[in-house]
Amino acid sequence: MSNLISFSLADAATLLAAAAFTIGGLVNATARQPIREQFVRYGFPSWWCWVTAALELMTAVLLVFRPTFLAGVALGTCIMLAAIAAVLRAHEPRHAAPPAAFLLILLVAASIQFS
Repeated sequence: MSNLISFSLADAATLLAAAAFTIGGLVNATARQPIREQFVRYGFPSWWCWVTAALELMTAVLLVFRPTFLAGVALGTCIMLAAIAAVLRAHEPRHAAPPAAFLLILLVAASIQFS
């Protein structure tokens, strides 16, 4: 039995979640000025984009290995809940949609993997 998740249609949500966290991590890692300003607007230091990028990339890796899948779900859930809380605290609810979508994909992936 392989440690990697299978590449069946049933695991598409897991692969989608891993891809989403990879893309999110890469976008945050660019640390472009608007991204840094957004982090500051949400109450984080400007360099927090690199911490978030590392955590998102770590989540993506954890998701694709069966032994670490649950840790990836837990980490990804914490990241997305923190992102949702930050944008709501900054009174920008329209920006809660992307982290909410990531969280939904992650929860669907978890429900498929644990069913």
